[in-house]
Amino acid sequence: MVTKTDVYFYVPNLIGYLRIALCMTTFYFAYTHPIIAAVSYAVSYILDAADGMAARALNQSSDYGAVLDMVTDRCATAIMICIVGTLFPDYRIFFFAAMFNDITSHWFQMYSTLVSGERHHKKAKSKYALLRFYYGNRIFLFLMVLGSEAFLVSAYVLHWEKTLLPLQILRDINRVIFYVTLGFFALKQFINLVQLLSASEKVIEFDLKEKNGVTEGTAGNSGKKGN
Repeated sequence: MVTKTDVYFYVPNLIGYLRIALCMTTFYFAYTHPIIAAVSYAVSYILDAADGMAARALNQSSDYGAVLDMVTDRCATAIMICIVGTLFPDYRIFFFAAMFNDITSHWFQMYSTLVSGERHHKKAKSKYALLRFYYGNRIFLFLMVLGSEAFLVSAYVLHWEKTLLPLQILRDINRVIFYVTLGFFALKQFINLVQLLSASEKVIEFDLKEKNGVTEGTAGNSGKKGN
């Protein structure tokens, strides 16, 4: 029989706790020790793929682990976007808008999944082909997340390039990575907007069904009272 303690200490969940520790290390050293910060954040997102593989391989998938994974992803990405935004103040409005978009779209997606009675936000139905492809194709999903997070790391390194990259060739390589992954980051934000739209429509549809049902019931009761 599986106990509560067992779930807390599932291997993929232990990986999740390690990711949180690495993210906290990143944020603590972000403005003082960029090498530690960049490596910690990069390793954290490499482990993001490892926890899913561990869950499937060890048959240790759980709703707790899914929530832990998503909350860790959203918090880590949001704070990293804030850090990069402060390092590039001329563009901070774009970074903060991206942070808002990322959080709200995933929150709406999770809530719409619940009210629709669907099991998982990645398996939720949508009339938008792009969103279905995004969640339905693991390779595409992996590449989009990898590219988006690589952009944040590359942008962070770009600010500290004189400290982190002593050779010009390394700086040139990082700039190439920056511009290539910028496309992934931009597309990820567009997908988030589509996700927000899709989820919003589901929530409104739920509202309409609930309110129309209440309205009909109220009308019927009012008629009885009038009699």
